[in-house]
Amino acid sequence: MLLKSLSKRWITISFLVFLAGLYVTGKAQEMVAERKKAPELIRVIPEQATPGTEIEIEGYRLGWPQSKDMQVVFWQNAIPYTTYATGGGWQAKDLDNGLQQMKVVVPQGINSGYCSLVVEANGFSSTPIPLEINLSISPPTITETSSRWVAPGEVVWITGTGFGISDEIELIDSNGQFHYINAGSTSSGIKTAFPLPMEISEGEALVRIIEHRSGNNQPSNPITITVSRGPVPLELLANWLPSLAPGQWLDLVTANFKPLEKADKAEILFNQGSQPFVVEIQGNTYPRIYIPNQLLPGNVKISTRTWLKNKVSVWSDPIDYTLLAEPVAPNVISMEIVGWDEPIYLGPNTPKTFNLHSGDTLVLRGNFPVANTNRLRLILKSDNRSFTLIPTFLDPGSIKVKLPANLPTGNWALTIKSTENKAFSKLPIQLYIN
Repeated sequence: MLLKSLSKRWITISFLVFLAGLYVTGKAQEMVAERKKAPELIRVIPEQATPGTEIEIEGYRLGWPQSKDMQVVFWQNAIPYTTYATGGGWQAKDLDNGLQQMKVVVPQGINSGYCSLVVEANGFSSTPIPLEINLSISPPTITETSSRWVAPGEVVWITGTGFGISDEIELIDSNGQFHYINAGSTSSGIKTAFPLPMEISEGEALVRIIEHRSGNNQPSNPITITVSRGPVPLELLANWLPSLAPGQWLDLVTANFKPLEKADKAEILFNQGSQPFVVEIQGNTYPRIYIPNQLLPGNVKISTRTWLKNKVSVWSDPIDYTLLAEPVAPNVISMEIVGWDEPIYLGPNTPKTFNLHSGDTLVLRGNFPVANTNRLRLILKSDNRSFTLIPTFLDPGSIKVKLPANLPTGNWALTIKSTENKAFSKLPIQLYIN
């Protein structure tokens, strides 16, 4: 009897331990799920700031602009100083896992020393991140401008830290004339912008930012730009150019399309070893170029220039570009189903299957490094049938295709390929045809 009683007690205890384990496991899973929903902060730029200056918060799920209850709290000595974002950027294709930025102005009243910055959004709070508060007002620091060559009337973007809403731009042109312009607000906490005056003289100009918060009108470090009323080169954004192989078409990315809009012609120079290749840039709204197939895989330096009324600009400063040995496949970033309200961004949180009907029209946006859409094929494949479709052109980053009217019911996988080099990629979704 004693053994039976002990055995029953042991079974009861084991069962209770098992239930407790399930409870703890469930709670742990809930905590992990909540952490995945909560804002996650990576860094604050700069790490030291003054009340009234703009900072940029970088992280995930920051809640701007889609969250209605988003706020930023600066905790110091158990006192909250609450403010809200005034701008930001995000990856629309992946709102949960894509890197985001948010601009915030440091609130007035906060004291010198360290504080803990917390972002609250969608009912969740981030873990705090430290920020040092310095009440001593310093001038902004400029790190770079968007363009070295600028024409009067164009917008100049400045990257740096310590910007305030009362800042003023000071320009000293090549004739020694001073120009003052209010600094423009942008969506970033580390950028400001201003239009170049129409009356400014050609030549090298000095740019500084004057802060007025201290009352001392302290100037930032200077940076130079070159003002030109004639043709100016196109300045490419090296970090935004995808690596491709010789023989493919590259869509150009630049911070300023104005030089192209005014130019009669634009060219790009490929320099590799002792053999230069000059290729004309196609289009001014969506500029793209053919990469000469005589080039070899590896590093190449590229520069641009423009022509206007038989005058030619200087070549831009060369940037490094990497050529691949194998062609890159067409890549779809988002899909729009005509008649639906929102585009579908193909990320890790995208549903794997979409219900469609025969005859529906799809708009695919992405990178298509081919000469034109006649060189693309969209292949629909089921277990026992396949259809090959030729898309129509919208722009170099967008194509349109209509599903066959007789498409049978069932699941269909999508593949997009180039006929120029046979490179292909499979879309991470399936279509279910009702």
